[in-house]
Amino acid sequence: MTGGGGPSSRSESSLDLSGIRLSRQPLSLQPLHGGDALVLMGREDDVTAVLRAVETLPGVSPVPAPATTGRGARERMGRWLATITGVRDAAHQQAALTDAGLAADIGPRTRMSALDTTGRARVRIAAVSLLGAHAPGTTHVVLDAPLNNVPGHQRAGLRSTLSRALQTHSLGAILSTDSPVDALVLDARTIELDAQQVAQEGDPTTILGMPRGGLSASLARANVMSGLARRGWLSIGHSQVRRRTDLDGKVYLAIPTDAVALSVDEFDPSFRGEFVFETIVIGIRDDGNVLQVRLSPVDNEAGLPLVVDVLDASPRRAWTAITPALGGEADTTETAPAEVAASPETSPSPAAEPAPASASWALLHPGLGPDLETQLGRIRMGSRLWAEVDTQRIHVWSVEV
Repeated sequence: MTGGGGPSSRSESSLDLSGIRLSRQPLSLQPLHGGDALVLMGREDDVTAVLRAVETLPGVSPVPAPATTGRGARERMGRWLATITGVRDAAHQQAALTDAGLAADIGPRTRMSALDTTGRARVRIAAVSLLGAHAPGTTHVVLDAPLNNVPGHQRAGLRSTLSRALQTHSLGAILSTDSPVDALVLDARTIELDAQQVAQEGDPTTILGMPRGGLSASLARANVMSGLARRGWLSIGHSQVRRRTDLDGKVYLAIPTDAVALSVDEFDPSFRGEFVFETIVIGIRDDGNVLQVRLSPVDNEAGLPLVVDVLDASPRRAWTAITPALGGEADTTETAPAEVAASPETSPSPAAEPAPASASWALLHPGLGPDLETQLGRIRMGSRLWAEVDTQRIHVWSVEV
């Protein structure tokens, strides 16, 4: 598969995405030009459906992930590359594998089962290079989660390798990822999908800063919803939770998951007393470092459905909280709990004995109890808690942005 075409002709090509429909709306009205990358983010089912549709467009070649189990895992790389790219020349295959960063002793006769996750990702990048060099009819490639499960310290290098392969051959790419960093490094336009429709389209920085879909909301650790700004006030549905705003009209807003105070007492002194409402715990989520609860308001005209951080055992929070107790300076971007963050009068000198270790730094809501055991006993399905949103931390932007 050699012949005419090449980087210069590919750079002039474009891929029309308007024919791919989600909820009767086009995936994008902006064509994808040769050499440009498009990242899809969102729920796996939504993303997979779009990728399968893109693969049917003229000039598009899919580069699937190599099999990890069964007969496919025993396949030799040379045969797999020939099937995907049509290139059977062992010398060309070896050159592409080497350029993708695989060791010199790994070649077309190596079985897929001999490779780890990073190695299989490099084989896919080698396939991209072969398509770019020997398949002039291919203008764009499709890569479903090409860096999935690659360890973080190796992912950075693979991003650069993939980007270089695409740029060398002026190939356009449509790929999926759950990492906004992938989109940033690849300088890719990003489309977030949610509930079988386009939640938003733009650069990854904007999408994370103004989340609208489930994935971007989760990555930004925020509750995303719509509201209405009128006469200087922002209202969210029928809820009593309101705040001042200079905007006017329909808006989107994000409430950080750590911008809500919880207590078992409606009259907790930590509440400001403006918009305190009763809630029921209807879900509990633990990602290893942060424990969150999903709350449903007892009265929809008083409160809001929210996801709220209740315990934060992340390394960053531990360091932020414990450092002042050891005589160091606190990270002023996050307030340490009173149990650990000593005042200037009580802070020990650097030469003093370190404070005893405690899990109290992980507690975010003193109103749920004085210690971890008490709080965990009160964070149960069906528990009734009182909540208050820090309205000063609500991020608001117009739907027109």
